[in-house]
Amino acid sequence: MGKVLTGSLPAYIEVYNSLYSDIVNNVYLEGDQLPSENALSEKYGVSRNTLRQALAILCEDGLVIKSQGKGTTIARREDSRMSGQIVNPMTNMCKSSIDDVELHYNYAPPTDIARAKLGLSKSEIVLAGTNIYKSDHVVVGYSFTQIPASAFEALDVDISDSSILEELIEHKIFDASSKGNLTVQLVFSNEEESQILKIPEKTPLLLSELILFNHAHQAFSRCKFYMLPEYYKMNFEI
Repeated sequence: MGKVLTGSLPAYIEVYNSLYSDIVNNVYLEGDQLPSENALSEKYGVSRNTLRQALAILCEDGLVIKSQGKGTTIARREDSRMSGQIVNPMTNMCKSSIDDVELHYNYAPPTDIARAKLGLSKSEIVLAGTNIYKSDHVVVGYSFTQIPASAFEALDVDISDSSILEELIEHKIFDASSKGNLTVQLVFSNEEESQILKIPEKTPLLLSELILFNHAHQAFSRCKFYMLPEYYKMNFEI
C-alpha cells in the first residue's frame, strides 16, 4: 500500500497560485509589468527567494517573461501551435508581441550544407536573409533564411522589388509549403550570434532548423531560428 503524504503546500506554490489566478482573471493584462520583487514579497509575506521560485515556474509555464533590465512582464495569452498549417515561429511563438523586424539580405552561391539540404548545384544563386526580431526595442531572436532564386517564379516573386523580400521571408514561404522537417536543440551563442542578439557569448539559445517543402515535395527553403528562451514557447500539436 502506498504512502499518503500530507502537509501544507510550499510557500512558493501558494504565491504561484495567487499570481496565476490574477493573470488568468486579467488582474494583470498582456504586456503589463508586474510590481517589483520587493513589492510582491511584501504583498505575499514571503522572502524574495520564495517569490523568485514562484516567478521561475510562471516563466517556465509561459505566463510571464523575465528579462534583465525590464523586470517581469505578462506574456501573450495566445496559444500558438505548429500543426497542419506551418507558421513562422519567430512571430507566432513569441511570448511577447513582435513590433519591429530588421531585414538584411544578399545573393550568393549556396553554402555546402544548403546545397545538400535543398538539392542545389554550385552554380545556383541563393537569397540569404537575416531577420532580426524586436519587442519593445529589445532583440528577442533572429532568423537566417536561404531560398534559391530558382524558386522565385513558383513563389510569384519579383526579385527586382526588394520591398517584398520581408513579406517573402516572413510569410510567403510558410504559406507556400506543404510540409516541413523541423529540428530543435539547445546551443550556446557564439560571437556572431551574441553580436546580433546583444547578449554575452555562451548565452543559452533555442536553435531550430526548418526545411520547407513545396507541393511537389521539393525542398525550397532552409530556415534557422535563433531564440532567447525566456521570450519563446515552442508548442507543437502531434
